[in-house]
Amino acid sequence: METDTNISSPLRKKAEKINNKQLLREENPSDDPYIHELRVHQIELELQNEELREAQIKLEETRRKYFDLYNFAPVGYFTLDKNCIIMDVNLAGAALFGIERIYLNKKAFIQHIKSDERNRFHNYILKILRTDYKQTIELELLKNNGDFFYALLDTVKVLNEDETFKEYRVTVTDITELKNKEKTLKRQTALLNLSNEAIYSWEYDGEIISWNHGAEILYGYSAEETIGHNNIKLLKTEFPEEFKDIKQKLYDDGIWNGEVVHTTKNGTKIIVESRQQLIMDNSTDIVIEANRDITKRRQMEKLMEDRGNKLENINKMLNVEIGDFEKSEIKLEKLIEKYKVSNNELEQFAYVSSHDLKEPLRMIASFLQLLQKNYGVDLDENANEYIDFAVDGAKRLDMMINDLLDYSRIGKEFEEFECLNSEKILETVLTSLKPLIEENNAVITHDDLPFIFANSRMMNQLFQNIIGNAIKYHGEKQPKIHVSSSNAQDECIFSVKDNGIGIDKKYLDKIFIIFQRLNSRDEYGGTGIGLAISEKIIKKHKGRIWAESEPGNGTTFYFSIPNRTTGLNQSYLKNEQLPTSQFKKENTA
Repeated sequence: METDTNISSPLRKKAEKINNKQLLREENPSDDPYIHELRVHQIELELQNEELREAQIKLEETRRKYFDLYNFAPVGYFTLDKNCIIMDVNLAGAALFGIERIYLNKKAFIQHIKSDERNRFHNYILKILRTDYKQTIELELLKNNGDFFYALLDTVKVLNEDETFKEYRVTVTDITELKNKEKTLKRQTALLNLSNEAIYSWEYDGEIISWNHGAEILYGYSAEETIGHNNIKLLKTEFPEEFKDIKQKLYDDGIWNGEVVHTTKNGTKIIVESRQQLIMDNSTDIVIEANRDITKRRQMEKLMEDRGNKLENINKMLNVEIGDFEKSEIKLEKLIEKYKVSNNELEQFAYVSSHDLKEPLRMIASFLQLLQKNYGVDLDENANEYIDFAVDGAKRLDMMINDLLDYSRIGKEFEEFECLNSEKILETVLTSLKPLIEENNAVITHDDLPFIFANSRMMNQLFQNIIGNAIKYHGEKQPKIHVSSSNAQDECIFSVKDNGIGIDKKYLDKIFIIFQRLNSRDEYGGTGIGLAISEKIIKKHKGRIWAESEPGNGTTFYFSIPNRTTGLNQSYLKNEQLPTSQFKKENTA
């Protein structure tokens, strides 16, 4: 580091002026402080050399001092001819190449340049020939033992008095350590950018000099928007104590930890956990600051504190009212017990009532059939027809009572839910429906079906109701039915698609109403309660059921079964080897 005396010396000032003039003539002047120092130093040396040359005749001692300065300078000095042959070199230059000066004279300078850098050096020399001011380049040079080092070359073209070319004067500075530091700095910068924390550095006076990616995310400012600005003013920092006290602690201890409030680019105030460390060197004191957003944590702590206070108040209230609560609890238990008794009595009543209703129905139907059998020949055609109507009505009423009983039983009794292979359920249902399938020449196909968490009896009834309807309402076409499924985020959706007569869209909301019929009883039999039972089964499973249809284009029934937390792994179970169905199976993409 230069002393104040050197900086203010006349020679230094003169060198600065010359350097400034040269910079004005350069196309892309460097703003690197090290290069600036080297350039100014070089100019100072040139000025000193000039003074020494002028005083050489008078002061031989001064000549020797110049000779020592030249040879023992911290940089290498080379004099090259027009073909870049080394005409002279100082001791520092020879030391850079690890060879004695005598072996460098008359040797081509390019031999000490790495082969892949030689074209750059050639273009560099051509540029010097075209210009009248110093040129700089960074190259990788080779030592005599084959090792290489990074070097900074400053070269000027020297002319004779008649303006013809005389020689090149080259200073060579070993910048290997600087380049290694640059590489280390780049790696450290890359690592800082990988951090989720906001990490930036600022000079002790508050001016930001680095800004990582985490800081860009947290505060919303890019590095270009922050570097050179005062960090306290930019982020509107609110400190827990006077900033001068914090700076003093940084200076005394080298580190400070605490919480501060910052304002982001969009105006949002955030609480950050801040860790600051002071790094002191000979040039600039730098503070590295790492910040983590703890706003949500503090908000949650405040919320928990508020809730804790509320719970404490509630607890006090509960302690006051605990006696009344215990009394209410006793009353509730009694009401629940009464409800259970009432529910059991209601179920018993439904069973007995249905049994009592079915017995007279069977008697009416039996006696009417006996009447027709024994006295049918004595009755006219109308009387026999009336008896047929009455018997048919009794049978239908018996079917309706049975269906009502099935409908009322869903959800009344404890139903065990378990892991089920829906493909096996389908096989069981198709076996039960085999007579109906063969009678109507129906073709039923299905994709791979998943494992589900459901009740086996209800799933069998559900599939049987929907597939049975699909076969029944087939119209004149051969019934074709396809069963498939898809796994959504939180549910498994089944679809049963047929090519039957279809349903008008205006009736799609009515088909799940109990005893709702869209066709005459003469066309299609049944009580009209099958879809109502199916809907109740799906509701019992917390799922959904709906249909999509157009008249003449068939109907697709959809129903969903929620994915329960049962430890099932659908991807694993899907790969399990399952028994091959006796019915046709399609694998769709």
